[in-house]
Amino acid sequence: MENTVTNSKLLLPKGFCLLETQVAGHTFSPDAKALGMLKDEMLGYVLKPMGKPECGARELAFYESVKDSNDPILHKVRSLIPKFYEKIKLRINTTDHNFLKLEDLTHCVKKPCIMDIKIGKRTWDPLATTEKREVEEKKYFQCKQKLGLCIPGFQVYSQTLSGSELVLRYGNDYGRKLSDSEFCETIQLFLQCQKIVCWPLVQELLTQLYAIRDWFNEQRLFHFYASSLLIVYDYETVQSLSKKTQNGSRNILPNGNAQNNSSDSKYDDLPPNPVSLVRHVQNIPPYVKVRMIDFAHVFPAPDGSPDTNYIFGLQNLINIIENILRR
Repeated sequence: MENTVTNSKLLLPKGFCLLETQVAGHTFSPDAKALGMLKDEMLGYVLKPMGKPECGARELAFYESVKDSNDPILHKVRSLIPKFYEKIKLRINTTDHNFLKLEDLTHCVKKPCIMDIKIGKRTWDPLATTEKREVEEKKYFQCKQKLGLCIPGFQVYSQTLSGSELVLRYGNDYGRKLSDSEFCETIQLFLQCQKIVCWPLVQELLTQLYAIRDWFNEQRLFHFYASSLLIVYDYETVQSLSKKTQNGSRNILPNGNAQNNSSDSKYDDLPPNPVSLVRHVQNIPPYVKVRMIDFAHVFPAPDGSPDTNYIFGLQNLINIIENILRR
């Protein structure tokens, strides 16, 4: 396969480039000893390096089990994770590496705002050494212990006083310093809700989070460690919606041909949620996507027990976002 030079040291196969919208996880080093995400320049998929053999094998096994199974529980989760295509091998510089070919959740999103939220108090898996457990326990300590949540990275568009647009990027150094109250403020920053709540965005986000919660409340197959939710929305669409919100409108813009089934809120004091009435409208591109990602540390559920670690963090995230609508 023909190679093209992307910088002075890194050689990538023709047709691929670095994933510029990657907000968390390992990134490429110039000598390619550390690998990051790649992107197909035309076709709308990304390549995730499989990394350590045992971790890559677990993630591949999870995707393949979901893709190939007739189990109704696994069938339900297909719409809650990125679409998996195949395992492929690419030569980076002079070494072959294995990648997972996955759906690009930012494909055709004009101005993507992206947040990676790691879910659960416990982020070490059952095979972790004592040293690994100690390291993980110290990371993002305040947010993880109180909320079961942490933010490894995100990017968000913002508008200056002069009206120009900026793309703000925050990495794990930012996320590790957050208290639980600062975590909530960061969610408001990401969702453009510091002053005016964009109702369509927040309600659609909640609808998709409810679907993930419903699945976890039902499934007894897996426990997820160090797994994240990736939230993507189009800033350009949300800006248009926010202008309508300023005029007092709380109408919902259909979120494309979303596959997630909406779930009713369990909180009676929340405003009515009409999203379910308009979810399946043809030829409208989705402007909000919430997907479960990062499955290198997915293990069978012991004794068919619920994944209370994940559910704890997910419910706290839902609570935080529901509180935005109660303001």
